[in-house]
Amino acid sequence: MKNKSAKSVRVQYVISYFLIYFISASCNQSVEPKINNSIQNLIEKYPQLTAEKKSEKSKEFKLVKSVKEGEFNIEIQLYSQPEGYKNRNHILVFINGKKQIYAMPLFNSKYRDYWEFPFDKLLQNVPKTNTTFTNQLNSGIDELINNSDRRKSNKRYTLINEMLTSVLNCKRIEEKDSSSVLHTLRGSYDIPDENIDSAKIRLRKNYELMKREWHPEEFSYNYNCYFDETNARVYQIENLGNKFKIKTYRMDYGFHYINL
Repeated sequence: MKNKSAKSVRVQYVISYFLIYFISASCNQSVEPKINNSIQNLIEKYPQLTAEKKSEKSKEFKLVKSVKEGEFNIEIQLYSQPEGYKNRNHILVFINGKKQIYAMPLFNSKYRDYWEFPFDKLLQNVPKTNTTFTNQLNSGIDELINNSDRRKSNKRYTLINEMLTSVLNCKRIEEKDSSSVLHTLRGSYDIPDENIDSAKIRLRKNYELMKREWHPEEFSYNYNCYFDETNARVYQIENLGNKFKIKTYRMDYGFHYINL
């Protein structure tokens, strides 16, 4: 009897495992077309995302990273154009527990109206996006998290923190990191040449501006600046109550080799 009972338990366990597996697979398949449609709609709305590409536009963005947050059941996916691609852009896709989808662009730094860099002028011959990183993120939060949700504030913070630290691999900046902020200057082929001395002055101005509001509250141990080394940007999060304001600082400069 004991052997039959043990065998029955094992059979039930196997059945339960495969049932959960097939349900999960079915959910993933059902959400994938929604993600693809969301990306395609975003590309049509912002043709700058694929301005340099001649092939089928919707297929040039590939999934490179996916992070699932367990407490609030939020998933964030990063889609990117190929490595080495000129003026490379990215797309962020957010999925809530109800499988609602929100996609937003992550333009490269030549689109300065999108990033609202301080101490920078718009580049000539670069079409405006007519939107901003701040507006896109706030729209996504409002679309995926109901205003009536009592935990909206916590969910907003979790979504932004996961996006910056887990998906974009940003490092939170503290006073001890001032040297890296002041001396990290990345050359970029996607923007016009710049004078390196002027770029260093911009780094100093960036640092002086961001450190004024490093702590959201006096005596707080929380820091609100995140260094995105891959994309050579620093994001500073400012909580405005129901909305967030994101100040973005550019940490690169235009540089091209001269072939003699």
